[in-house]
Amino acid sequence: MDVDSDLQCPICLELYTYPIILPCSHVLCRRPCAEQLFDYNFIKCPVCRDNCYVSGGISSLPRVIALENIIERYKAERIKNRNNCESGKSSLDISTELIKEPESIGNIIYCQSCDSSHPKKAKKSCLDCYQSFCGPCLRSSHPNKAPYISHELIEPVPLVSREQHLVGTCSEHSKTVLSYCLLCKQPMCTSCEDQEVHEGHAAVQVNEAYRDFKNTLEEGASNLESSRGKLMTNLKQQKDALKNMQQFINRRRDEINMQCYTLLAEIENKRNFFLSDLEYEERVRQNEMEDVIKTLEKLLGSTQGLHNYVQEVLNNDQASFLEIASTLNDRVVKAILDSESIAIKEFDREVLKSKVVDCRKEKNILRDLHYLSSPATPIVDVSHCSRSEDTVILALSTSNISQDVVDQYEIHFCSEAQKNLEIEETLIIKNTPEDRVNGCKGFVSSTGMLMILVENLCRSTTYYFCLSGSNTAGKSASSEVIQCTTLQQEENVVPD
Repeated sequence: MDVDSDLQCPICLELYTYPIILPCSHVLCRRPCAEQLFDYNFIKCPVCRDNCYVSGGISSLPRVIALENIIERYKAERIKNRNNCESGKSSLDISTELIKEPESIGNIIYCQSCDSSHPKKAKKSCLDCYQSFCGPCLRSSHPNKAPYISHELIEPVPLVSREQHLVGTCSEHSKTVLSYCLLCKQPMCTSCEDQEVHEGHAAVQVNEAYRDFKNTLEEGASNLESSRGKLMTNLKQQKDALKNMQQFINRRRDEINMQCYTLLAEIENKRNFFLSDLEYEERVRQNEMEDVIKTLEKLLGSTQGLHNYVQEVLNNDQASFLEIASTLNDRVVKAILDSESIAIKEFDREVLKSKVVDCRKEKNILRDLHYLSSPATPIVDVSHCSRSEDTVILALSTSNISQDVVDQYEIHFCSEAQKNLEIEETLIIKNTPEDRVNGCKGFVSSTGMLMILVENLCRSTTYYFCLSGSNTAGKSASSEVIQCTTLQQEENVVPD
């Protein structure tokens, strides 16, 4: 079983640090993994992709203390195993690694600190000094104090010199490496240099090759660290761009939902209006018909009783019959007249024929509903424009106003003198009903044309006007340039 993978955060791939559990039951590191994913009380789980809602913020997510305790015990056990492995290697693997060329005669290991002409038999080999020592040399070279008390001493074994160990040996001939072949890009010992494969190849000292490659790699490592810094910066910028994109999409999503909810609310209002109107018509006619039904039911009951009474009287003797016959006959005649005088309230279909709703036009409009686009280029109807001494009224054609959504108009204008100096003035006209009512410089004429007033102009001066419309989706192209000259004092107002 891979314990590491069970204790690793799915984002940073490290052991959990301050693990917290999400509503979907998956676990993340709180800082920085979960905090980077948390946005507007929502956090998207990287494992199941569930967009979890957290009402109290990230601090409300519970901490998994039991998992923290398991990780701490796991770390302690791993450190203990590593120390055991390293201690085992120090006495066996390292000694084997250092045994290269025996400094011995036969099977006897001699001291490397004694006089080379009469060396004594070695008692110990030091893996830190890379030398073997006899008893007296060991006591003199390794006093019982720091740092020698930490040196590792083993039974005498053949050891290479410190220089040989640092330089290394040839993997093929087990001899000390002396040079480096520049063509083959391989280190060489004396036996390698004698081979034909390296004959005529340029070579340098191993120390020089080591120094050059070390400098190159150190420079590469420095550049790699700099590149990593740039990568981290780019990563942060990309994450910020992703977050900005998601926020922008969320805003657009909210705007679309709001527009659709508003449209649905209008449809619901219309539906309620139509149904209420039909309910009113139904209630009025129902009341009238129910009144007639009640009258008929009441009359039917009274005539039934009268009929039964007449049957009883007909069975009486003649004297008793004649006493009430006249009065009873009047009652029967009256009941017959009342029954025939009541008119049936018929259902008048003609009145309700106008109560019909046909949404085909609206359906076509909804079917053609698309994303908002930039307004079309405004068209100025010169035949309806007007001017005075200090004011010019520009009339926009109705051919595209009714079809476009325009939030505002920009009027760019300049006089002849300003044109020569490349100076331009700009006038912003809000295109909303509220602004038109509140005395804005744009209004709708009786013919349905949008009229825009440009005031505070100079008398008898030629001006050039250019318009463009804009909305949330963008800005339209500029209209054709309209030339207009204001009037002189007391001159008649005539369209130019």
